[in-house]
Amino acid sequence: MILSKATGYGIRALIYLARHPKDELCGLEGIASSEQIPPVFLRKVLGELRRHRLLRSLKGIHGGYALARSAQSITLWEVIESLGASAEFDQCILGCGYCSSDDPCPLHQEWQVLRQQLLHSWQHKTISEIAAESQARPGVQSALGQHSAGTTDQAVPGERSRRCR
Repeated sequence: MILSKATGYGIRALIYLARHPKDELCGLEGIASSEQIPPVFLRKVLGELRRHRLLRSLKGIHGGYALARSAQSITLWEVIESLGASAEFDQCILGCGYCSSDDPCPLHQEWQVLRQQLLHSWQHKTISEIAAESQARPGVQSALGQHSAGTTDQAVPGERSRRCR
């Protein structure tokens, strides 16, 4: 697998949040339950995404998480870089450490072509596009979790935010 488990969880959590209105805060437990992600691990992933300003959060009983910017402006590559997976992407596909054109492994040339294609795709594919595509495909939507089951909107006193569970 090219992407780490943390990166996959981060992408799934961002897709979940992209399916909700911008002013709606979603609780960690709701995201974890819907996406079938261990809450303890998800807390660390969401903290890292918040630190990289892809998410915003509000603490407290009416708190939760929401996208810090529009889902159309968040690329997969930003998520991958935020969660530290990009360093592994540069390593030799055969596990030979760092290989180069001067000292290539047997798959170096093919991997470089594939790597450039993946990188281009990740730099241009947005969370919004993935969320829209996954809603159109029932098998993908169930694999990413169902956000509509158990979701409630609650007004937060003194704020315009809503909260989902």
